[in-house]
Amino acid sequence: MEQTSQTVVKLAAMECAASCLLTLLQMKQVSSQYFLMNYWSLNYSSGLLMSGKNIRLYKLDYLYGIQSEFMKGTEEDLVQLIREGGAVLLMCRAADMDYFPRGLLTHEENGIQHFALIYGCDASGSRFQVADPTADYIGTLTREQLGRARVKGKDNSLYYYTLVPPNQFALPDPKEAFQFTSRQNLQLYTKGDLNFGYRAVELFIADLMQSLQWDKERRNSWIYQNNITISSIVKTRSAVWNSICELQLLSPSQLEEGNLGIDRLLKLWTTVNFLLIKYKKNYTDMALLSQLKDKLMEVGDHEKQFLLQMEQMGSELL
Repeated sequence: MEQTSQTVVKLAAMECAASCLLTLLQMKQVSSQYFLMNYWSLNYSSGLLMSGKNIRLYKLDYLYGIQSEFMKGTEEDLVQLIREGGAVLLMCRAADMDYFPRGLLTHEENGIQHFALIYGCDASGSRFQVADPTADYIGTLTREQLGRARVKGKDNSLYYYTLVPPNQFALPDPKEAFQFTSRQNLQLYTKGDLNFGYRAVELFIADLMQSLQWDKERRNSWIYQNNITISSIVKTRSAVWNSICELQLLSPSQLEEGNLGIDRLLKLWTTVNFLLIKYKKNYTDMALLSQLKDKLMEVGDHEKQFLLQMEQMGSELL
């Protein structure tokens, strides 16, 4: 893959896979609007409330014609894929990357998977080009370094998602893309059988109430880590809405409605974060805890309401 840019794109903290994909799109000089429109999610996993969407749900084949598949392979497999024009999202351990700042290793103990973009290699196939937006890094990795940082499996394979671009591809019509992504976002958020959407809020509230029984160190660590992830939720929500606005599909009244909705939503998330910090200092204050719980329920309801608005706007486009 020919490198066309020396800068990374960092969506937000804890958004390593999405940031890698955005960086690749920038290198390919392809607009990221469609990807961002589809990037509305909420899940609760490993004690963290996060906005990240599973890579399998990126819908890259529809949005960009990119074929993505989870693979187990060797360094030779990477070399072959790269020489054929592909790239990979490599599962790795950030702590074992020589370049990775130690101060950014805030969530690795939770088992959160890190991803780096491998997008090129030298003529001998012994050194790989890597972009790691979380670390604000573009550089190279030797095979030895790659092997040291790989996620250790029983078969000692590299674990990665392939990113194989099409030979020819026309982007979907903007209206169709908006309709498609707004439906996808709503359907994922309203699924009630896993840890997504409103269910994620419910699981977070359950741990919040249980945190009264935790020791101070565990409770403070949980709050600190979720302060970071909730800040990322605010950034990603803004990115999704901005990408919708940039397509210039919505009427003035729809834009006004959407701006009011997203502003309210971001203020709610910011209030949740502020109340979490207050709870950290005053965890015995039951009135504060009740206020925080109510605010979380409110933000969950408003998330669903906003996604319903977006889906309705999409369906109204001619």
